[in-house]
Amino acid sequence: MNRKTLTLLIILWGVLLPVPLISQNTYIIKSCSIVVAGTSNIHDWTAEVGKSSGNFKLKVEKGKVASVQSVDLKVDAQSLTGSKGSIMNSKIKDALKSKKNPFITYESTSITVTDRSVNSKVVANGVLNIAGTPQNVSIEVTGKVLPNGDIEFSGTKKLKMTDYKVEPPKAMLGALTTANDVTLTFKVILKIA
Repeated sequence: MNRKTLTLLIILWGVLLPVPLISQNTYIIKSCSIVVAGTSNIHDWTAEVGKSSGNFKLKVEKGKVASVQSVDLKVDAQSLTGSKGSIMNSKIKDALKSKKNPFITYESTSITVTDRSVNSKVVANGVLNIAGTPQNVSIEVTGKVLPNGDIEFSGTKKLKMTDYKVEPPKAMLGALTTANDVTLTFKVILKIA
């Protein structure tokens, strides 16, 4: 082996050696908690998502979320369970037009990791589709790598129902009216696919 070939191999070895430490992988949902919280003229209420699925493409570097290439999330609209019983569950399904639009979806268009200190701060821009109405949204998320290698993303997002053509539900012949503003709180645990 001549000196030029040996030098080239050493350079290639130096360039390729870090590759296992920085890799892009596809992750899927291991567990997911999404809670919608709102108010009415009588009481506060919540609704929890029962079924969700999704694909996340991201890069982990030195035990931290270094970059997120894409997020594709799908929530079963008929799986939401309200805190006030079966009548509320029915009102939720009707408001979301869940028979015609069985899924709430989110698809990222651009994602930026803004801070890579202890926990990664992520700003995700994308299209959130609720009740058949898509809207561009920006969501701030905290991401961290758990000791077992799973990834946790968590955050909150305030929304208005009417932005998605969802009429705030009413009950008791209109005596109970829900407010237009809701807050999504979520924590998603991902495992490698």
